[in-house]
Amino acid sequence: MNAEKSVLAYFNHKHIDTLGFLKYGYFKRLISYILDIHNTYLIRKIFLSLVEQKYFIKKKNIKKSYIYMFNSTGKINNKEIIIDPNRFIITWT
Repeated sequence: MNAEKSVLAYFNHKHIDTLGFLKYGYFKRLISYILDIHNTYLIRKIFLSLVEQKYFIKKKNIKKSYIYMFNSTGKINNKEIIIDPNRFIITWT
């Protein structure tokens, strides 16, 4: 069985899409557990392949790093969501 198909089947079975946006490290540990491999290069390659196939929604957070949400259908447009930093500024008058 293909590694990507195994990862997608596990994520769909466990309903990972209900968890919301998570860091790459969480998905890295899950992929490592599912495939029983510990080579970070291969894990990253599989993850980036799934991102290209639109199975993850990529979002830039305040700290200028990325968080990802699993998309079980793979049909949503994978546009980068940018958060406006001014949205979180509170001014006291």
